[in-house]
Amino acid sequence: MRKIVQERRPPIPSYDKPIELDSFKYMKDRLIGTLEEPEIIDTLGALALELCNTAQMLEPMEYIEGEELGDSHPDSDWPDKNIIPLIGSNKFVVSGRQISLMPVQKDRISDAFASESIARMCTYVSIYPPTKIERTDVGGFCSTNFYKWRDVGTDTYVYLRPVISVAQSGLTCVNVSLLAHETSHAHDCVTNPVLEIDPKSDQVNLRSELQAYAVSKVLQGYLTYNDRIMFSCPSVSDRVEEVRRKVNGPLWSEGAFDVNDDLIEQLDRAGLRGIY
Repeated sequence: MRKIVQERRPPIPSYDKPIELDSFKYMKDRLIGTLEEPEIIDTLGALALELCNTAQMLEPMEYIEGEELGDSHPDSDWPDKNIIPLIGSNKFVVSGRQISLMPVQKDRISDAFASESIARMCTYVSIYPPTKIERTDVGGFCSTNFYKWRDVGTDTYVYLRPVISVAQSGLTCVNVSLLAHETSHAHDCVTNPVLEIDPKSDQVNLRSELQAYAVSKVLQGYLTYNDRIMFSCPSVSDRVEEVRRKVNGPLWSEGAFDVNDDLIEQLDRAGLRGIY
């Protein structure tokens, strides 16, 4: 058995010293490599491979004051590709160009909407004005925008391109776990871009968080073991997954991430209401 040589408290991520581009590239590669490990595939099943596909779309970008996100990226055509911006800042500016639908999203919504309707949606999104996005007191986040369809009889929502931000924890294994968490959220936008429920609702948010915390818990355990680190107290991922598993069962069970009254009550009792 591999000997544990470090025991420490789970670190608190911060944006004070942002993660650099080279580090993000390493984190992306390590995330993809970990998701391809047989042990992780056995645990997460098909979700591991789906997350791996989403992680391939991540593109590290720099935050430059006074610019819209990605304006200085070497590939000026990146908004036309399956690219999800990955940055180390908790503030940035986006307009319609940055949040435009990715080709993979257009393909997935083509079954739900006519090509003329999709074109009209893209035109509407293209005039979205420059908007500052800023989050505080977080270790990372997946910024999502959506288009509300108003002429199909019932309310329908379409996720646009997500943007992922990750703070610096000081431990690569934790940084990668945080990236896995946010990649899980981005995966929802990529694979299931059409919703019949408001994306801001507690039901949608909590289901997404349950999956993201389960993913980060699995990767955190794998990565910390391989980096010979043991935490002296449970992380938030540990605590959320403990409640989820108690109520909904193993990750491979049907309805593993279903939202129900018992689950909400148990999360509240554990002081975890803040996750959604």
